Amino acid sequence: MPVKRTCSFCGNDVEPGTGKMFIRRDGTVHFFCSSKCERNLLNLGRVPRWTRWTKTFRRAKGLVEEEAPAEAPGAAEAGAGGALLNVEAPKGKAIPADVIDLVDHRLGPDLARAQAEKHFADFAASDTLKIQITPWYRKKHSGKHVVKVESQEFLSFLETPQGRNTLKRWLDEESKRVKGRRGGEKEEEEKAPQVAPKAVKKAKKGA
Repeated sequence: MPVKRTCSFCGNDVEPGTGKMFIRRDGTVHFFCSSKCERNLLNLGRVPRWTRWTKTFRRAKGLVEEEAPAEAPGAAEAGAGGALLNVEAPKGKAIPADVIDLVDHRLGPDLARAQAEKHFADFAASDTLKIQITPWYRKKHSGKHVVKVESQEFLSFLETPQGRNTLKRWLDEESKRVKGRRGGEKEEEEKAPQVAPKAVKKAKKGA
């Protein structure tokens, strides 16, 4: 049965029997549907989310409707396919700016960069992500023994509708948890007894 691939640059499907596969020295695998996409990524160094004719750009601008996945999709596949895979999360400047903006929008506002990166690392280590990305990664690398999800593959997953919706769903749950904790701290502050300052007695004249 032919395996469907997605172009690493434009995001379109690569028809079976067509396209090109490029493997970097670090083991990162790229699939291209045309020489145009290959030149833009490898030779010109362009970023898909900044190039107008790619699906990633249209998705970032809200021009492509993302279908909401069913409740906890992939959970059964992950259980049947074996243990959940650990995810190697990018750090620092390797984290896409649109991902940091999304974290700040859902958990902020005005989050410090370090806080946004910490939330992103927590998401990468969560079971919510592993349940979704494990069957996706095993299917993409069918027939191979995989131990963990590489950072570049993790970013590729986030560019898919399933990956972006998984991140949004986790951020919504994290936002509820953070707001609930802040509300509890606020109630404790209101309940704390306030000690009134003692009145200072004025000294009598002539004393």
